[in-house]
Amino acid sequence: MAWFEHLNISSQCQSIIIDQVQSLALEQKHIIQCGINYGKEAFTIYRRNPDMHMLLFTIKGRGMLSTPTKQWDLQPEHVIYVPPGCENGFDINPDENQELIWDMAWVMLEQQSYWDQRLPHEITYYPTQSGSLLFQTIDCLQQALCLNYPLADQISTNITEQLCLLVANRTAPHSPLALQRLERVFQHAKRQLHYPWQVKDLAAVYPCSEPHLHRLCQQYYSQSPMARLTHLRMEHAAGLLTTTSWPIQHISDFCGYPNPTNFSTRFKRWSSFTPRQFRSRFQSES
Repeated sequence: MAWFEHLNISSQCQSIIIDQVQSLALEQKHIIQCGINYGKEAFTIYRRNPDMHMLLFTIKGRGMLSTPTKQWDLQPEHVIYVPPGCENGFDINPDENQELIWDMAWVMLEQQSYWDQRLPHEITYYPTQSGSLLFQTIDCLQQALCLNYPLADQISTNITEQLCLLVANRTAPHSPLALQRLERVFQHAKRQLHYPWQVKDLAAVYPCSEPHLHRLCQQYYSQSPMARLTHLRMEHAAGLLTTTSWPIQHISDFCGYPNPTNFSTRFKRWSSFTPRQFRSRFQSES
C-alpha cells in the first residue's frame, strides 16, 4: 500500500499545541513544538518525511505508531522516539481500548547538534516515569504564556528548562515497572490520607486484584498494603507533630484516624512515643 500523508482528527479530541511563535524559550532550546492531546474516537496523523526528532509519551488509553515495515502498540507509561526522516503514522489503537481514547504528550525537536547528540538514531520504545509530569509541564507552560510580560517570559523559561530535563532523562529508571506503578498507588493514597482506604480501593488504583496487590507489597515492601499505608500515615503524622502547632485531634483526623485513642495507640506502636511525647521531644530539635 502506498504511504501517503493524511490527517484525521475527531471533533471529540482536545489539544494544546505550543510552538516557537508563542514561546521564545522553545526556540532558544531548539524545540519546534510541544503539546498534549486528549484523543477520542479518531486521532490520526501520517507523515512521509518528517524533518524533526519526535517523542510521544502515552498517558492514558492506547496509541499505535506505524512505519512502512513495523507497528508499535503504545501503552501508558511508555515513550516512543522517532528520528528525523523516518516515515511514520500514529493513531488511536482500538485493541483493549473500547472507549477509543489516547491521552498523550509530544515534543518535536530540531535537527540540531544539541539534540542530535542526545537522541538515538533509530526508533526506540521503552517505559518511562516522565510522561505524566511532562503532560502537566506542557499544560503549565500553556497557562504561563497567558500571563502578562515579563512574568510570562520568566516563568515559561523556567518551565521550558524542566521540559528539556524530562526529555533528556526520558529513559526508564532502574526500578521495575511493577514497583513504579506500586509507588504511584501509594503516592495517590498520600494525597488522601484521611480517606478510609481499604485494600480493594488501593488495588483499583493499580489496577489489579487484591491478592496480586498483597503479593507485590510483600515483594517490594515486605509488608501488607494496609501496613504500608499505616507507615505512610505515621510518617506524615510525625511531620505534622514536629512542624505545626495543630491540635493532635486535627492531625489524627487528617491522617485517617477519627478516633484519637486509636491514632495514639498506632503512633506509639510505630514510634515508641505517644503523639504528645513525640512532639515534646522532637519539635524543639527541629
